[in-house]
Amino acid sequence: MTKYFFLALLVFASVTGHSQIFSGMTEIERAQKEGFYTYIGTEEKYATESWKRYLKKFGRVENGKGGAINSYDTRISSISKNSFTLLSKITEENNKTKLFVSISLGPDDYIQTGHAQFKEASEWLEDFIQQVNLEEGVRKEEQKLLNLNSQKVKNTKMAERLMREIEANKKQTELLTKRLEEAKLEREKLLANQEQNKLDQKATEDALILQNQAVEAAKKKIKD
Repeated sequence: MTKYFFLALLVFASVTGHSQIFSGMTEIERAQKEGFYTYIGTEEKYATESWKRYLKKFGRVENGKGGAINSYDTRISSISKNSFTLLSKITEENNKTKLFVSISLGPDDYIQTGHAQFKEASEWLEDFIQQVNLEEGVRKEEQKLLNLNSQKVKNTKMAERLMREIEANKKQTELLTKRLEEAKLEREKLLANQEQNKLDQKATEDALILQNQAVEAAKKKIKD
């Protein structure tokens, strides 16, 4: 086992820009691989898509076993003058997206903390992280736009519903107003009928008095 493996067990960290890159080991293609890893501020599915696009700039990318993403004949001049094989894996770990990269420049020559090319490999990985951050920024802005459009649709539907309700209320108000007018006219008619009834009652009572007087007068004539 190389000295880099023991360094991996100690898990050294290196801060590159805004990202922390750690040495470590993970299982890729059913074998423990030495390398380095970092955490990415986006979902696993987005990180996987972005990582594959990024790797295709430097070599032939293939999907390996168990979710491995491998790049063969990889050429990154800042890391090595010769092509090399890059093995990687993206996983979810404690609600964070973890990217592990294993680069071997020769037999038992894996890039980790302390390796001569670790700085160059870290800077190369940092370029990818910055690209992912930019893409994530676009996704967040697009999501905000979708949310606003969704809210706009909701507001439009609410406005249309309110207009329908206002129109229905208007019709109901007009109907109630019409009924009130009709009720007012009916009341006036009833009051007029009531007054006429009072007059009719008075006239009937006067007529009864006169008629009673007439009856008494007629009876008196008979007696006389």
